[in-house]
Amino acid sequence: MTKGTLKVTVGEAHNLRDTDGILNKGDPYVKLILDKNNTQTTKVIKGDLNPKFNETFSFNIDGQKHLEVEVWDEDPLRDDWIGKAEVHLSKVFSEGHVKETIKLKHKLVLNAGDLVLELDFTSA
Repeated sequence: MTKGTLKVTVGEAHNLRDTDGILNKGDPYVKLILDKNNTQTTKVIKGDLNPKFNETFSFNIDGQKHLEVEVWDEDPLRDDWIGKAEVHLSKVFSEGHVKETIKLKHKLVLNAGDLVLELDFTSA
């Protein structure tokens, strides 16, 4: 079982799906979900469907094999889901460092935007 520390840097997103129907007026944020007890969220970037988050988060790994990434649009009444992706952690476990651009999906929409992630793993 893999144990250690995973650092995830959420970089920039490109061409996020517009859920408000107003061109480039989304207020996106990213939710990182390792498991039901380990969730972290970026700050909201107002009015930008190509935001630069540049935030780093740490997770303690104790056997988890993937990281779920969700992108949401903050709204006054109810936040809208932009898209999600699942990141398999086996590559970062073996290489120690991975930088990748992930494709976000939303139901039948195969391209709801792209998100750049940088992952670093240090074993315990």
